[in-house]
Amino acid sequence: MFRRSFIGFIRTGILLLLVAAVLAFPAYSQGLAQYAFEESQLAAQQSKRTFAVNSLNDNPLLEDYDVKFYGLDVRVNNRSDRIQGNTTILVETQRNSFESLVFELYHSLVVDRVLVDGAEMSFTQADDELYIELDTPRDSGSLLIAQVFYDGQTGEGMVTEWDDEWGVPVTFTLSEPFYAKDWFPCKETLGDKADSVHVFITTDYGLMGVSQGIHTGTTYFPNGLVRYEWKSNYPIAFYLISIAVADYQEYNIEVQPPGINSPILIQNFVYNVPGCLETYIEQIGATLPLMELYCELFGPYPFRQEKYGHYLWPWGGGMEHQTMTGMGNFEFYLIAHELGHSWFGDYVTCATWQDIWINEGFATLAGYLATEYLTPAYADGEREYRFNRALMEPEGSVYVPEEDKDNDQRIFSGNLSYNKGMALLHMIRFELDDDDLFFLTLRNFLDRYGNDVATGLDFKEVLEETSGTDFTDFFNQWYFGVGYPIYNVSWEQQDQIVTLHSTQSTSSTQTSLFRMSMEYRIFHEGGDTVVRVFHGANEESYQFNIPHQ
Repeated sequence: MFRRSFIGFIRTGILLLLVAAVLAFPAYSQGLAQYAFEESQLAAQQSKRTFAVNSLNDNPLLEDYDVKFYGLDVRVNNRSDRIQGNTTILVETQRNSFESLVFELYHSLVVDRVLVDGAEMSFTQADDELYIELDTPRDSGSLLIAQVFYDGQTGEGMVTEWDDEWGVPVTFTLSEPFYAKDWFPCKETLGDKADSVHVFITTDYGLMGVSQGIHTGTTYFPNGLVRYEWKSNYPIAFYLISIAVADYQEYNIEVQPPGINSPILIQNFVYNVPGCLETYIEQIGATLPLMELYCELFGPYPFRQEKYGHYLWPWGGGMEHQTMTGMGNFEFYLIAHELGHSWFGDYVTCATWQDIWINEGFATLAGYLATEYLTPAYADGEREYRFNRALMEPEGSVYVPEEDKDNDQRIFSGNLSYNKGMALLHMIRFELDDDDLFFLTLRNFLDRYGNDVATGLDFKEVLEETSGTDFTDFFNQWYFGVGYPIYNVSWEQQDQIVTLHSTQSTSSTQTSLFRMSMEYRIFHEGGDTVVRVFHGANEESYQFNIPHQ
């Protein structure tokens, strides 16, 4: 008899090796060097923030209207984080006797004047809100055009920093999760996507301003200023609107995945300094096979009528601003993760920050799939690295608990939202035991919730409809529940019958049992045999006919 204890975490099924050997994960350590990107894309960025500034806004007046359009006209440069802005917001009222319009806006941004449908309106600023009193009440379904003129020092959502590696100052925004109001008036509600956005960036000659969608024009002024005009006609969440201003140079490539009628523009902005483009040009090229792969697995690129873009910024990791991703470098995994967000995070956005899994768990899976399909020699190491990181949180859940719903650090927990979130999806893939069915589930989910928001339970509903399988226990255990199972396994053989005894305990008392499928690999004189069983109780015994010792 051979006995061993181990922590059970499913990959394509964890393989219990019934031999006196250990799982030799260190063999992959050299290959993992290319994945130096910290699994929490916001880790470096969030560490710079105070965490005490912004949080969720529960003002009920924000629910009285829907945002239809944002038009940002801002003046910034790369030497200061001050901003002059003129933001136009088209809204549709959602109740009768609509008299007060409220936007979220950082308290240090001073409003000069407000127009509604072209007429001056009285307004007040309190804390991080702008209140506008209408001259006459409006009925439900009315369209209003509000125009807000403001000036001042931005909050942490827009900063100016020096890229030490290249010696370049950059002004850029990062609004996720509660920082859009730090640089423009808005409504920070995930479920209220604007139908379209225009972003006009005025800056100094010699600099470039980049943003969402299509670059529709550049206007030069005689006073040494230049305006870059960007327009996007796809629905967009408030935090995915962005700007970046630096001395950039543009480098464009195209890709036309099978089934796509015209090439997709990959628009890249790197610093206009010697050696910068040459350093990154080969790595940028990895975007092409990644785009082809994701179009095959997930469906057509959602924003193909406009572009996919990258721009360099001075912070580590990346941020999936819609059609224009901020990048600290162009490592393969970082490109893969951020491009994956185009489907999961941008096209379908988490409905609440508690459901950040929809964004980060799925994008981390996309990064792993890129490794599995395009660099398969590293796939096992990448997968085990993610799983082992998740095991470092014995009391954590993928779902962000109520008490942490406005805690940046918990929302973007690398081990829970990213790594355990990816593991959860990989376990679903294992439970289905059918890759065609798994990817059909992903595509069905995208089809249903594209250009909208979704929760983890929304995905569960699509999963169950597509597969015909009840995943209630699975989500209670792995999404809402905390921790993971720990197995103590023993075996014995009598004649041709191998009996395997498995006792399950858990890392947390909050989840007493994980009901799930398991695979065991039994090594014998004739080779090896993989058996699949369902673990439905804390103690289980299984028997297998193995005609070898």
